[in-house]
Amino acid sequence: MPYAIFLVKKLTTPGMVTNATQHNFRLEETPNADPARMGLNQEYVNHEHRPYLELANERLAELELVPRRRDAVRLVELVLTASADGFARGADGRVPDMRDSAWVADNLKFVRKQFGEENVVGVMLHQDEITPHLHVLVVPLTPDGRLSCRDVFSPARLHQLQTDYAKAMAPHGLERGIKYSTANHEDVRRYHGAQLMSKEQLAELARPLDAAPHRLPAKHEKMTDEQYRQESQSGFRFAFTVLLDKANEKIEQLATVATANAHERERARVLEKRLASSQNLVVETRAELTTATSKLTAQLQQAQQELATRTVELADQKDRADKNDLRCMRLIMKHVQGEPLTEKSTAWAQGRRQKDHRNIEGLLAKQLRLPLQQVTDIAPAFLAHNYVLEVITPEKFTLTHTKLGMRYSSDELHPNGRDCMEQFREAVGKTKGREQSGPALSDGGIEM
Repeated sequence: MPYAIFLVKKLTTPGMVTNATQHNFRLEETPNADPARMGLNQEYVNHEHRPYLELANERLAELELVPRRRDAVRLVELVLTASADGFARGADGRVPDMRDSAWVADNLKFVRKQFGEENVVGVMLHQDEITPHLHVLVVPLTPDGRLSCRDVFSPARLHQLQTDYAKAMAPHGLERGIKYSTANHEDVRRYHGAQLMSKEQLAELARPLDAAPHRLPAKHEKMTDEQYRQESQSGFRFAFTVLLDKANEKIEQLATVATANAHERERARVLEKRLASSQNLVVETRAELTTATSKLTAQLQQAQQELATRTVELADQKDRADKNDLRCMRLIMKHVQGEPLTEKSTAWAQGRRQKDHRNIEGLLAKQLRLPLQQVTDIAPAFLAHNYVLEVITPEKFTLTHTKLGMRYSSDELHPNGRDCMEQFREAVGKTKGREQSGPALSDGGIEM
């Protein structure tokens, strides 16, 4: 009875995923594929033939999953098929078109049930090779939403998958292989053996057979001519059969070597093309890296220049700050020692105080236009400008700068050219009047 075949391969690097994409969509030459039958291949999920890694990343993004490890396996490739005798074949040895077959439908049903339909990002049917098979790309997500190839394809799970797959394929006359079998593919082993033959072994295999002349037996005196003829023919036929068996065996061995060598020559030709493509890719990548390096170098030089300029500016600012600190220290010491200040220092201090005086009056004018109930309502606005408000009496307050120590009394502040406290009382009165009259209605009336 033919066997159901279920193969698993972890795609551990982006390069392996890319190779799978190129192989499955025939973006690279495949030695054992028949170009005339390529039209019989069909994709059942990834209809736009998008790169598999892109689809896997989209699936992870849907679940907002970020792999904990850089080398986490994001894709696993399954190959689903059967032994060569598991498919009906025509007179030409080819399997009929399987695109709409029940075998494909049952395979799709199996992988979607086992791994979740959303996690199956690619199912490609290949019919351009000797035996039809499906390439299935799965994002290994656990039922609780974790990315874990180790759990989804653990050894125990793999053995169970083999059993479950054979049950799913039983309606198609397929059975499970021997569990834990270590059997090898004899054809592959023979090909590898033929490829590894030494020159001496090949020469011995190609050496002509030793065909010694066949000697007829001596005629017994009691034998008739007919008996002698029959006995001679029988001996000749036996000798010919032995020689023919040896010749057929040698022909079979030579055919195996020829097939293996032809396969290796084709494989070498494909590898040469891939190597040339890889070399071109290396050159292009090197050029891109050179360009990127040049850009990064220019950006680094610009950043270093900006840093140097900024360093000089900060040094100048620090120098000016140090000079101001020294000047302030000298002024303080003169004041403590009872020495008069210089005209220049006095003029600077007066100018600074007048400037701040104007700023405070401007800020007061803005505050007086707002609803006010008491003097302390304006404290937050002045604190934001480093001024602390202190109420001395109901008719007087002061504003003191927290850093420079400059103090201004309400008596010397005249926003809008009028007395500060007089305007404050007016503002409080307006606020109370609005509260007593009630909120205005949209049509201009007063709420009753």
